[in-house]
Amino acid sequence: MKCHALLLAAAGAVVITGCSSKPRNFAPVMVAPPADAKAYEAQWLACREQVAESAKTGSGRLASAAGGAAAGVGGAVAIGTSAGASAGMVGAMAAASATVILAPIAAIGGAWGISKIKKTKKEKAIKAATADCMAKSGYSVLKWRVMSKREVRELAPAPVPATPGPADGPK
Repeated sequence: MKCHALLLAAAGAVVITGCSSKPRNFAPVMVAPPADAKAYEAQWLACREQVAESAKTGSGRLASAAGGAAAGVGGAVAIGTSAGASAGMVGAMAAASATVILAPIAAIGGAWGISKIKKTKKEKAIKAATADCMAKSGYSVLKWRVMSKREVRELAPAPVPATPGPADGPK
């Protein structure tokens, strides 16, 4: 029985770590096509970089998973406890065994749900900040589309300014 509990706990930990709250990549769909495609793309990439720099506070993935798992387990234990308190001895044992069975499911479901909520909130904030940045340059965003992984890989990386090192100093 201890082996099964340990195996179940390990499987739950592996599944919970897969709950990502990392936002997806979006591309703006403009109200009108831009007159200068190169200038538009440069501005969009600059806005993306600006928003990414302002949001570098960490992904919060582990905190999201742990919080969701705690919420799920807490709910399962509360249900099992209340059922056990109101039932007789046999009913209490049945409720306890149901709690043991349902607790991992509730933990995984809680972690998944909370990570999805956090992901949606981050995506809305990123879209709003990017749309605001684009609007300051005269580009009006109509809607957003999710970018494929291939499109994200093909994006040109923002140029990194060279910082002079000790070897690059005055000679």
